[in-house]
Amino acid sequence: MSYAIAMLSIHTSPLDNPGRTKDAGGMNVYIRELTRELAAHNVQVDIFTRRTRETTPTIVQLHPNVRVIHIDAGPIATIHKNELYLYTPTFARRIEEFRRREDMRYDAIHSHYWLSGVAAMRLACYWSVPHITMFHTLGRLKQLANPTEAEPPLRLEMEQRLIHQADRIIAATADERAHMIRYCGATQHQIDVIPCGVDLRLFEPYDKQLARHKIGLQAAQPVLLFAGRLDPFKGPDQLLRAAALMQEDAQIVIVGGNLVDDKDLQQLQSLARELQIEQRVHFMGARTREEMPLFYSAADVTVVPSYHETFGLAAVESLACGTPVVATRAGGLMTVVRHGETGFLVPRCPGFFAERLDMLLRDDHLREQLSAAARPSVQQFAWQHVARQVEAIYDELISVGQCLVAL
Repeated sequence: MSYAIAMLSIHTSPLDNPGRTKDAGGMNVYIRELTRELAAHNVQVDIFTRRTRETTPTIVQLHPNVRVIHIDAGPIATIHKNELYLYTPTFARRIEEFRRREDMRYDAIHSHYWLSGVAAMRLACYWSVPHITMFHTLGRLKQLANPTEAEPPLRLEMEQRLIHQADRIIAATADERAHMIRYCGATQHQIDVIPCGVDLRLFEPYDKQLARHKIGLQAAQPVLLFAGRLDPFKGPDQLLRAAALMQEDAQIVIVGGNLVDDKDLQQLQSLARELQIEQRVHFMGARTREEMPLFYSAADVTVVPSYHETFGLAAVESLACGTPVVATRAGGLMTVVRHGETGFLVPRCPGFFAERLDMLLRDDHLREQLSAAARPSVQQFAWQHVARQVEAIYDELISVGQCLVAL
């Protein structure tokens, strides 16, 4: 059926390049790719995000049937997402003003992350339409994964309210669903498990030596890859510490962050010098998604040392390119990485990573076995499968709403 969906992403835009900032990551990719597939099924989507630059047009056509709408709410600048709660009422009000100017009627709201969910609760009530939400990461689960870093109490309170008020919650894995039920008081019927996706047409294996040549890496020396936001929660420092403990002299490639005036990147550079491995660590900055298959293909192993991942997009993309993954035994990574088949899951400790990475780099036959199994293991995550499942939720909730109106 043909629907019009208001999709909310207040703190980050699908137009932002993943990895360049702390807020631009897998969620940006999720929204962009999901809406592309939904549009192919005649679903119209307006993605509302907060304007952060004066020069950004109000409306950007992302795909056919998909627009990104920039809303003025708070300073027209990048601000920390913990400050954005204050502007959620303005964000919601100006979305409604846009809707009136455009004479639009939306059939449902789909919010991403808790801040968008707060604004969406207001609009869903005002418009009397279903509200579907996806947290992408839950504050309570982040706290459980890393108790030393407290999450704002406001976030925990609002996530709890969202769980009780949203018409449907999408969880990326069964593990996330179980945690919502156990720790957040969600009920089983509220949550559908739908994985995140991967573009199998873009992420495919390239010749390893050719990929290394194009990137500018030494052809004969092993390569370990980290790809993602340079947020301490993602653990790029853990890879550097593991590399310093390893016996194998591997090149370390860090893709993410800005090469100029990026405090997180500068701290990692200082750590590399302190560990005396700076000569073999390559900081590449954030790269476009079109470049990433080369990086995954150039690597012998992709390392994902996060405290927790709701899904683990970098791991899925790496596997799609035929590159094994060594990851923390946590969250969605336990669903994505098949231990001993497509990679390995280890406790989040540099020593455990170092031991497993040394073993893999020394065993060509094992690496070949893992590589052969990698791409077939992620076929289920093709975006067209994901979009069909999301559209089925729209079908169900919108149909129920229409029946109630008819009564």
